Amino acid sequence: MKVELNLRSILRKLKSADPKKRYEALDDLYQYKQQEDLQVQIEVLLDCIKAATSTFPKRVDHWDNPSYYLIDFVCDFRMPQVMEALIKHFDQFDPHAKERVIEFLLSTEDQKAFYFLEEKIVELIQSEELFRSLRELGSYPVLARNIIDKTFEQIHTEQYKFLYYSLISTINESGLDQGYKKEKVLPLLLEDYHTVLEEYLKFNPDYSTKFVYTAWKDSYLLIRNRLRLFINLMMYYFSPEVEKELQRALHFKDPMIKTDALIICLSKSLPYDQKILTETAQHVESAEMLYWKLLERNWEHLYPIHEGVQPHLAKTRFFNTLVGNPDEEGKFPYPEEIEIVDQVETENVHGRLVRYYFIRFQMNNVDYVGWVGGYTLESGDPQGSIWDESYTEFVEYNSLSEKEHKQAFLEGKKNLMNVLDQHVFFESSPKLSTGTWFAIAVIIPFAIRFSYYLFDFPILNILIVIGLTVALSLNQVRRNKKKKVMIIGDQLIVKKGAKQNSLELQSIEKIEYNQKHVMIYNRNHELALKFPLSWVHYDLFQQQMKKNVAHFEHKPFIQP
Repeated sequence: MKVELNLRSILRKLKSADPKKRYEALDDLYQYKQQEDLQVQIEVLLDCIKAATSTFPKRVDHWDNPSYYLIDFVCDFRMPQVMEALIKHFDQFDPHAKERVIEFLLSTEDQKAFYFLEEKIVELIQSEELFRSLRELGSYPVLARNIIDKTFEQIHTEQYKFLYYSLISTINESGLDQGYKKEKVLPLLLEDYHTVLEEYLKFNPDYSTKFVYTAWKDSYLLIRNRLRLFINLMMYYFSPEVEKELQRALHFKDPMIKTDALIICLSKSLPYDQKILTETAQHVESAEMLYWKLLERNWEHLYPIHEGVQPHLAKTRFFNTLVGNPDEEGKFPYPEEIEIVDQVETENVHGRLVRYYFIRFQMNNVDYVGWVGGYTLESGDPQGSIWDESYTEFVEYNSLSEKEHKQAFLEGKKNLMNVLDQHVFFESSPKLSTGTWFAIAVIIPFAIRFSYYLFDFPILNILIVIGLTVALSLNQVRRNKKKKVMIIGDQLIVKKGAKQNSLELQSIEKIEYNQKHVMIYNRNHELALKFPLSWVHYDLFQQQMKKNVAHFEHKPFIQP
């Protein structure tokens, strides 16, 4: 109840003319958003949605957007009532809030929501009010195609051009419609490719990996990504002119662009120099990408490195991990040298036996320690298969002996696993029922009116009634706190008073629910756990369960 009262107070403060009070209210809302497994009564969430449609005081800075932050908060609660209310009030939201609603509705994968989104997204694109959330359509090729069908001319605009090409790539790669609108797309593709190519060729003569991440950075990476997008589209929009461009791209100095062109040449049975295959397999930027692109097509026999494939891929994985995480100033950590010192085999956080590589790398003439892994050791898996936990804490290599570095790594893994074993991923107890709140709402007003008619000292009687009502409510709260559903470590636990039952997540075969209960079945298809549906917000429960079993080889069925 305290959460709901505080949220209603936040709603009032967000309409204050004082920017300081609005800032404080948004900060309080953010603190609630950060709480894991927060549960809020649906009535309050609906009030948040209605409040987001309000006219707020004039903004004083970029943070001053209550409509967006209210909707962002509400979108953490995947409930049918929330979805319905967001659809109902969509047109009244701030443009940024609309983008957040679109992302939320897409994630529901609800057919009704998709019909609604198709209409609204088309409207927003035609009025050029939509940008960020268009990227999310990449996971929904049918919806993306329907929208592009109605707004194709927007591909000529700078605002939408590259987003549209990216979505067209998704439509093709998904197999939904390969060669989609080829008559229209091919000439546009070649024209826009040549425009970006002109920019790329300014860098090509002086290309070096170090320049990319230490000097050129964003100015180059944007051009690279756009050129790669166009080259990958050439797989589906092929012509004699496209063939010439692919053959030319094989000789560019950028190994990522060269690899993309090479894969298409292999797919189209076009000629290529074996030396190019070797160069891309040996280059620190492209070695792993080439490996997986060949493996996806069952061409792993073409990978020119046959011995020590896993440690070779580990160097590329570590390089890309490092340069893929720029610091707060936007600078890319760039390793001058990467050397594999040793390897360690141990269990990862998922209980799988894996291999980690002990890395020594150099930056600014200082040697540091890094770790790459964990690579699977199961015989049926490709050598590059990895549960990626690669990282560095920039511990200096010479600060400890090699043995001590490995001991510190293993101790860190052990401590992490102990923490995860005790970590509470989800916890829920039943709230006061709607019936209880209704009874309170009826009894107290009735007692007040009745007391004034029958008693000489009505205030005393009123206080007694209120005290008894509060006491009964607190007793109900106390009893509810003894009823819990928890996910702790790898265990699902159902607790009622002193009685507690648990089940390993690995042992769960199926989770179902009806109007009254949630049922958990084990691998023998036996009912192992059962608890009232009112004990959890089922949407939050099933979301957390899906996260916790995502790495399982045999995932349980979880009713959506």
